[in-house]
Amino acid sequence: MLNKLALRNAKRSFRDYLIYLMTMIFTAALMFSFDSMIFSDDINKLCSEAGMMGAMLGLATFFIVLIIIWLVHYMMKFMAEKRSREFATYLLLGFHKKQIARLFLKEMLLLGLAAFIIGLLPGLFLQQLITTLIYAIVQAEYTIHIQWNMGTFFMTAGIFFGSYILAMFRSSRRFKKMNIREMMYLDRQNEELKNGNRSGKQWMFFVSLFIILLFGWMLYFGHFNEWNVYPMIAALMASVYFLYMGLSAFLISYIRKGKAGVYTGANIFLLRQLASKVKTMQFTLGTLTILFMVALVGVSDALMLNQFQNTQAQEKYPFDVCIYSEQTNHEFKDEKELIEKYAQITNSLVYNIYQDNTGTCWQYLVEQLPETDSSYYFQYDTYIRLSDYNSLRQMLGLKPVSLTGNQYLIQTKKRLKKTWIPFTEKPLKIQNADYTCAGIYTEPFEQSGHNGADYLLVVPDDSTVFMTPYYSLMAAEIKGSLPDTLYDQVLAQRGIETNNDSYEEIDNYIDNLDRGTGSDAIYISDKLVFLKDNDTKEMKFLLSTLIFPLFYVGLVFLCVALTVLAVQQLSDSGKYKYRYQLLGKLGMRAKELNQVIFRQLVIYYICPFAGAVLLSGGIVGFISHNFVKYSGIQAPSWSYFGLALLLFGGVYLIYFIATYIEFKRNIMSVQKTPEVE
Repeated sequence: MLNKLALRNAKRSFRDYLIYLMTMIFTAALMFSFDSMIFSDDINKLCSEAGMMGAMLGLATFFIVLIIIWLVHYMMKFMAEKRSREFATYLLLGFHKKQIARLFLKEMLLLGLAAFIIGLLPGLFLQQLITTLIYAIVQAEYTIHIQWNMGTFFMTAGIFFGSYILAMFRSSRRFKKMNIREMMYLDRQNEELKNGNRSGKQWMFFVSLFIILLFGWMLYFGHFNEWNVYPMIAALMASVYFLYMGLSAFLISYIRKGKAGVYTGANIFLLRQLASKVKTMQFTLGTLTILFMVALVGVSDALMLNQFQNTQAQEKYPFDVCIYSEQTNHEFKDEKELIEKYAQITNSLVYNIYQDNTGTCWQYLVEQLPETDSSYYFQYDTYIRLSDYNSLRQMLGLKPVSLTGNQYLIQTKKRLKKTWIPFTEKPLKIQNADYTCAGIYTEPFEQSGHNGADYLLVVPDDSTVFMTPYYSLMAAEIKGSLPDTLYDQVLAQRGIETNNDSYEEIDNYIDNLDRGTGSDAIYISDKLVFLKDNDTKEMKFLLSTLIFPLFYVGLVFLCVALTVLAVQQLSDSGKYKYRYQLLGKLGMRAKELNQVIFRQLVIYYICPFAGAVLLSGGIVGFISHNFVKYSGIQAPSWSYFGLALLLFGGVYLIYFIATYIEFKRNIMSVQKTPEVE
């Protein structure tokens, strides 16, 4: 009998909590699709760093599990409160508390089982979509085909139902402690706006605002350090919760004092509704604000990384092949023969980088870029002959440049051009002679350990006669493709083995070189051999291991938060229907009632989201400003947050419209007067 009753109640919950069910279906689909990336043969064969994707998705899953546990626990508590009279009736009929608890848990498991089974089909679709996107990012061909892996199924099922079981522990204990009287009146708790004196809590509202403003001020003016950043983050999180505690008291005081706008139209009705809701949902609204904030920050960061991977391939790897050797007389004959086994060399140049035992330029950069130090650069300033420089420019399809007399020019990264301008205003001492700067060039030139680190000084050929050759390079353009193993093969030619995936020998070898990689802070590679297509593919794949989990977490957090908002309003529609019916009897017309319903939902939906937008906007603004500064991406720092807000706004609008239509239908279904039609 209990099983039939549980099934009947579960069917009823399908209708009453459809938005919750749809969110769990979407969550199950996302979990299945992303978990499949861990076991996918297509992903594992795509890149040698495929294990990184599994590690990052595992970390993302940890946060997803926490939020699912919170959502399921919240929904179980919420549904139990709404059905408390029903459970009290069961007790009166002779049911034991354990039986009622098991009945309710069975219903929740049936809901979860339905969501999981239904979610598998869209999960397979999302699996193919994500795989296709990853292949498209690394510019590889992929043929769509259904891939079912039992490891994915059991992992997703374990995580999904494990979250349910963990969420059920506390709910089961709650049932054992309740009595009939508590159950009869549980759904009326905190229903009304109490008349007690709550003005004392208003200070929380203003203190919270002060902490939030202080956090923004410290963020904007760069006052954070390793000692205060974590305490301030904790204070920010706490201030969000205190903000809603104080907001309730502030609204109550505002209403009682009859301040501006309170008695205009239906404002007093809306303000009292809001004050009551904030009072009963202080912790929930604070949690939703933090969820929205984390989701917005995460997706904005994902968009930054996506922009970086789409624009930085040419910046980092302009040459098809570029090989470094610390030997100044290295001719690269073996490397050329090795390359020609796989592809045709259409153009190549073997050349030297020079030094004159000075470090004026890198010392200047260290002074101008506080985040850097001497380890970022070569020990001495790096020079190149004008003829070699023009040959490389020709290889890249750039126009040659010329120098006259004691002139030099700076080849640097685009983001550092403004930094160099003050330096060029004074003569540069080269070989005891004063040289003037003829220009600053910022075309991509592979300046992360090959053609210098962040910069390269171009001087006339005769100026290098008395300089010391520093190291040698070979740059080449090829027709065809090279295998990923070419890097190891080049190292093997130099007697460096990388057997059994152990890179200890090569790491020690590179650490002993006088070499720097520059001040790049997003993606850094100290490889001695750069292969444009291969390294671009690796860079994009590694960045994708961050981009996709960030989107994953952001979407789940957003949908969970919106589900709580929607379910709260729809479940309370039965309580609101009498209030709106009363407004209709007092003479409010149908159009006005619809406007009040719309305004009530807008205010309720905007309340946690607006706070999250303000908080995350400041954080993302700070992150994106520094991202643009250190990555060289030419995009407004606000654009990433704007795109994330646009994406979230679309999802937000879908949930709002669904809630508005269902809420209005629930109100209309019981109206006896024609005014609300």
